Amino acid sequence: MRAALALLVALCAAGAARGEGDTVERGAQADASLEERLKASARTIEGTDTRYLIAGYLQLDGLWTRRELSGDEKDTFLASAIPFGAADQDTRLGIRASQFNAIVRTPTDWGGFTGHAQLDLFAYDEGAKPNLTQLALRFGEWLTVGKTYTTFMDDTAWPSTLDYNGPSGAVFVRQFVVRGSVPIGEGLRLEAALEDPQANESVGGPNFTASAKADRPDIVARLRYEGERLHAQIAGLSRSVTYSAQLASLASVRRTVSGYGVSASAALQIGEGDRLLVQWNEGEAIGRYFNDGLSSLGAVYDAGGTLEPLKLTGAYLYYERTWAERWTTTAGVSALRTRSESLRPAADLQRIEYVSANLVHRLRTNLFLGAEALWGRAERVDATRADDSRIQLTARYYLY
Repeated sequence: MRAALALLVALCAAGAARGEGDTVERGAQADASLEERLKASARTIEGTDTRYLIAGYLQLDGLWTRRELSGDEKDTFLASAIPFGAADQDTRLGIRASQFNAIVRTPTDWGGFTGHAQLDLFAYDEGAKPNLTQLALRFGEWLTVGKTYTTFMDDTAWPSTLDYNGPSGAVFVRQFVVRGSVPIGEGLRLEAALEDPQANESVGGPNFTASAKADRPDIVARLRYEGERLHAQIAGLSRSVTYSAQLASLASVRRTVSGYGVSASAALQIGEGDRLLVQWNEGEAIGRYFNDGLSSLGAVYDAGGTLEPLKLTGAYLYYERTWAERWTTTAGVSALRTRSESLRPAADLQRIEYVSANLVHRLRTNLFLGAEALWGRAERVDATRADDSRIQLTARYYLY
């Protein structure tokens, strides 16, 4: 704790201001801020028109949790990891959310070439380890290839939580994509992609084993509208997954399932500095696309012993408020639930809820301090409920 306080003091005393546009934004808005920084502060490779930028931030998080979360990952507030039994308080300190970016851009006659590499230290297991979150090439505004946000996600309507994971019912995945994009009207773009399905999964126990394997890439398309004050998106997802399962009391089952997903979202600018963010998602066999999970496999037995895809519905409602020039708040609620009627064990989760509210202050141009309160609740198939809460204190210092 003393080392953490010393680091905070050092950050507060750190060097000169370098830019007025930096915020704690996430998703597409954070990437847009990097693009603006590229225009203003990039260096040029001698003898070429190619410009590059190395940028990022150091982040220190102090976490106090009323009841220690279950599982290996305790540095982000996963509602699915809320304990149902007795649990002690938990206090943690870490730098895993720190982020580093490298951007390179070369102008061309057809719109330009941009490369973006991004990593943090949050590899979803114990310890701070390098975690490659994005590595993508963009050719003009019409083609993106590499690891980046899924086309099924609305990165423009992503709320700026201090918690690393964010709302449980949101769609959030970064994976390999090949995405094409074409304008079809004023403010309208149609995008379609082939994406890595990441469906190779297996679970099991003494009386049950199951596995999943993708049969083809996921197919995703979305229609996006960008207006002066309104951003809106509707997206669709198609996937094909073969499930195999063995239950002690039943014969081995193997079935190919055609999964689907539908998502609608919007970000509405209110006044000069406020935004209302909303998203609704529904689908079958698309559990891995949600920000938190009710099932790692995505398939369950129904009452007749047939293997069926898990049906999920998720949503969030968030509001971003600018109180004054250097003070902002992001607050909202989110939920994820299953509608499947099946032979799921009584201890399996059927609903999780996530609530967060923060206050962030830009102490200096490059230094942000924030506090966030989080609350979550998990409900099992047998209607048993458990809740938990957390306080997070964050210091973020931008590096350029």
